[in-house]
Amino acid sequence: MTEKNSAASATPVALVTGGGNGIGAALCAKLAEAGHRVVVVDIDPEATAKVADSCGGVAFEADVSDPEQNRAMVAHAIERFGRLDVAVLNAGVSSDQPPDLPLDLDRYRRVLGVNIDGLAFGIDAAAPELAQHGGRILVTASLAGLGPDQANPLYALTKSAAIGYVRAIAASLTQRGVSINALCPGFTDTAILGITRLLIRKQRFPLLSPDDVAAAALTVLDTPGTGQAWTLVAGRPPQPFAFPPLPTTLMPDGSQAQFRPFLSKAPKKEDTP
Repeated sequence: MTEKNSAASATPVALVTGGGNGIGAALCAKLAEAGHRVVVVDIDPEATAKVADSCGGVAFEADVSDPEQNRAMVAHAIERFGRLDVAVLNAGVSSDQPPDLPLDLDRYRRVLGVNIDGLAFGIDAAAPELAQHGGRILVTASLAGLGPDQANPLYALTKSAAIGYVRAIAASLTQRGVSINALCPGFTDTAILGITRLLIRKQRFPLLSPDDVAAAALTVLDTPGTGQAWTLVAGRPPQPFAFPPLPTTLMPDGSQAQFRPFLSKAPKKEDTP
């Protein structure tokens, strides 16, 4: 049932995938603290319900690798709250694929399904509703997508793809009044690190906490701009990553070639139903 109270209906709504634990749970808490009504999405129904209860939000069980379930989670947000303002696409898994062993196809499909399909499907499902309110998308990527993670190349593959997709789709989403950015945290003290967490602690290497990442996420969401990849490491504030310029193409005579970017026609914000 959609909330009827006019004050409540004007309160911004945030949807968080992978919200049942770790960074996602911290994101839900921070967004609720900042005044958002929160839709907590996770594949684990018990964890999802627990986080939703703790932040005063609503729970929705979903596997983000399924496009239909992405559409269903957005529909649930609209049915429950009547609007969607923020989508934090945070769901992610590690591959547990050793780089020196033959590729395990099931592991490969699973990590790509959650980390890449879940991102593309989530954007596709959320964008039409976000366009109604000048909405924002934040993607949880990783430093592994900016520098080679030799211990987990499949994970690095998915996070590099996430950053590339955010940068590439930003212009199209801008035409619809929607911004999108990626947050790329370094090592964070969550279960996804697995045994690596113990090895890092033995070295006394500083780890981020989930709350550190959630606080940085709100900074990114509150900062104007789109198509950026923000880095976050322990001891430093979040900041946009400065990508090096691409080499310029030259004409046969040595002059610089001029290329005018083009986009397929996308509906303008005011044309979006």
